[in-house]
Amino acid sequence: MYDGVLSWYQGDGKLGNFTITHRPGWGCPGQPRNNVSRDLFRVASMKGYLAFVQYLISRWGEGYVVDDDDSLRKVMLQLNAHLHESIASLLG
Repeated sequence: MYDGVLSWYQGDGKLGNFTITHRPGWGCPGQPRNNVSRDLFRVASMKGYLAFVQYLISRWGEGYVVDDDDSLRKVMLQLNAHLHESIASLLG
């Protein structure tokens, strides 16, 4: 978790290529170069997750569109699963 990075591309009014990778060499060949990133351990916390959702809502309010909604959906499912496990372990 600590060596993970959530990265994506932001530009030309679009957000896309949401990817979770290890720190070295983030981004995917053949895709636009990801130019925004967050440490995964921060985004996978409740506070960080809500900040990421707020970031997305703010960008959508500025007129950005998600160019590749499948990549965002996959990342959100992974983050949701992690948060669910964290909350379940807290509750016992």
